Amino acid sequence: MSKILVVDDEPAVVAGIRAVLDLNEIDSEGAWDCDSAEERIAGEFFPVILADLRMRSEEDGFRLLDAVRRISPKSRVATMTAYADAETEARLRERGASLVLRKPLLENELMAALRQMLHAVEEAESAHGDDDDALYAATLGTLQAISRGRFGFSTEDAEELVQETWLLFLEKRQAVRTPKTWLSGTIANLCRQEIERRTRDRARSAEMPEPAVEPSDDDVLAIHQALAKLDDRSRTLCTLIGLEQRSYDEVSTSQNLPIGSVGPLYLRAKDRLRRTLAG
Repeated sequence: MSKILVVDDEPAVVAGIRAVLDLNEIDSEGAWDCDSAEERIAGEFFPVILADLRMRSEEDGFRLLDAVRRISPKSRVATMTAYADAETEARLRERGASLVLRKPLLENELMAALRQMLHAVEEAESAHGDDDDALYAATLGTLQAISRGRFGFSTEDAEELVQETWLLFLEKRQAVRTPKTWLSGTIANLCRQEIERRTRDRARSAEMPEPAVEPSDDDVLAIHQALAKLDDRSRTLCTLIGLEQRSYDEVSTSQNLPIGSVGPLYLRAKDRLRRTLAG
């Protein structure tokens, strides 16, 4: 949820800001012009976008605000500038900038502003939690029936496919006009892709059972070290669901999370853990 997109036509500036965000345990991506920023926004939801006003020209900053309002209206934009006068700042806010930050940026002021914006987005998302829960409850049976009844997946595999479908939905929610139809079509596509993947795997090698291997003390230590590097929510989800085998319902109640968001958040947490272990 807390990934920030940093946009500036100077790669060194992007790298510097991303390094600061990384030290503060906030995920980020970078873009170096308006076009590449639009591509990233269209492909992934960024709750906060930190963008320079002057890139190729000052109008690029305004064009990006228009693109965000069109492509990702739930995102909030903080515009960076060293030149804007009161009139320009007013124009920025009229075009959708939530905040105008003056360069040079001090780290503590930047982080305070970004955390406040992230918190505001999370509060807005929480306000839609009841709607998501209702949609999740209304479509869960259909999605399970598609994956288990139509495509023959096991209960466990079907649950993974349902949660992957919801992860994709939450990332693209602002662009989805007919959620129930979108969810049904997406899980069907994921089922077909999984069947094709398994067919390819069987063609490459004969299926042979792998002997069960108990994790070594070194493996256990590596997992706990990797968990310690995760953000609090990712670490909690990996511990409760992955290690303690708690149900999604239990985690939803104990962590005060919408039931429809537990699975997608856990998938993201597992991916962060894998990347931490690999790195």
